[in-house]
Amino acid sequence: MKFMRKLHRWLSLIIIIQVLIWLISGFYFSWLGHQKLAAHDYFQSAPATPVGSAFYPENALFERFNDIKSIEIRSVGDTPQYVVITTAGTSHYVNALTGEDWTTSAPLAAELARKSYNGPGRVKEVQAVKGSDEIIGWQDAGFKVTFSDDLATRVYVDSASGNVVDHRNSRWWLSDWMFRLHFMDYSGERDFNSLLNIIAATVALWFSLSGLILLGRSLKRRQLF
Repeated sequence: MKFMRKLHRWLSLIIIIQVLIWLISGFYFSWLGHQKLAAHDYFQSAPATPVGSAFYPENALFERFNDIKSIEIRSVGDTPQYVVITTAGTSHYVNALTGEDWTTSAPLAAELARKSYNGPGRVKEVQAVKGSDEIIGWQDAGFKVTFSDDLATRVYVDSASGNVVDHRNSRWWLSDWMFRLHFMDYSGERDFNSLLNIIAATVALWFSLSGLILLGRSLKRRQLF
């Protein structure tokens, strides 16, 4: 029983430290707000543009791709694009003018990034990348478009689709670490069911049960301290 009491006290110290981390990170989230936490200080939704004429016939897509679930046509820049989604959940992007697989050039990536940006800066650099550690779950080919503003805003554009993946800036690293500390996910993968969380939940359960046992014994002996 002495060992349980000693272990309970050490665990309480660890839990208090984590509670302090939750308080500090939670205050940081409330103080900064969702928009700044997401590095969307200068983010705006790109205005919808009318879709021009598509010269590549839609029927040809059914011969080209198997098990098509849906076909959407949209405008990327000033060029119409087919978005083909299969029943397996895969997406294909086709130039609706030429029928070729969609490719995003560096100038087009800069244009798309500008449309998603409402800050005071200008395009400083356009760099081809293969995913980024700043974007969770995105490891595809694309472009990093950097703007010359006070936050060094970086806009990531996917090459295969022309989609703006997300914005990042100089404050993102601190927000990222606050998320890691708050959710005890030090891998950065935003996995709330990680092994560390499972272990922490098990330890917290044992801490609660052992605390009840110790409290019961103290009450039985009429000795709380």
